[in-house]
Amino acid sequence: MLEFWFDPQTPVFKKFLILIVIAIATVLLYRMQPLAYTAILMFVATGVIFLICRYCKIHFAAKNPTGIVYRILTWIPIALLLALIFKNMNQGEILIPGAQGIGFMALAVCLFSPLSLLHQNKPTQAP
Repeated sequence: MLEFWFDPQTPVFKKFLILIVIAIATVLLYRMQPLAYTAILMFVATGVIFLICRYCKIHFAAKNPTGIVYRILTWIPIALLLALIFKNMNQGEILIPGAQGIGFMALAVCLFSPLSLLHQNKPTQAP
């Protein structure tokens, strides 16, 4: 989920291009059928929780990727996202609010992790 944003091999131009496409799609969906501001904030908070869980997975649970802690940290953001999508379902309409919510979550992940743009892993030259 959104691992392209954190991949140091992905060029910054491509990351910005994907960010712009996500923003345009989210704005278009918002203009079609706007979500309530509280729902938007909940999706943004889910993006922040995704970042926290990702950080915990990398720094605390990376030694045992098949362990229960790693799995829980993987499923927490997915469960929150699905719960919010079904909570914001309007009269059986799930596609537009769900896609819009995923867009707001992706925007939050991209906007609250700007250092991933600057992180460039370059091989060091041996003297």
